[in-house]
Amino acid sequence: MTKSFPREATSVPEARQFVRAALDEWDLPDLTDTAELVASELATNAVVHARCAFYRVTLSRPQPDQVRVAVVDHSRSLPRVADPGDEDGHGRGLALIAAVADKWGTDRLNWGKRVWADLVVPPAPEPPAREVPMYGTRRAQVLYVLILAAVAGAVIVGLVAPN
Repeated sequence: MTKSFPREATSVPEARQFVRAALDEWDLPDLTDTAELVASELATNAVVHARCAFYRVTLSRPQPDQVRVAVVDHSRSLPRVADPGDEDGHGRGLALIAAVADKWGTDRLNWGKRVWADLVVPPAPEPPAREVPMYGTRRAQVLYVLILAAVAGAVIVGLVAPN
């Protein structure tokens, strides 16, 4: 999926919406927040640093459990991870992407560059272990407790009964 956006700050929320819609279509809700963050940071970099009228956001699925978010622009200047000071209000985007992406990189193109990040679908959480059986109705629960009490009583009687 690909969509072009004007190199304006107002297009960044539109790029996030495009990413959200694609992930909804692919039924990958667990990646939505991370993919929106990546798209937002990459789109912001294109708006601030690229010197062209448009940039393009591309989403692809190299593997069933992987999504690649990429931003293509006509600038040949490659991005670099900055080392902002504590008081700096910008310069952390690529560090954020590096922290949340499985991997990220830049591809030089004849007419510009592609900056991309690969996101992996997190594994489904394992269901919690059920130590005590659960029963759906109150009557079944009461019956279960009564059976446990009877078994416990029989064990106790067996332990204290004279031989």
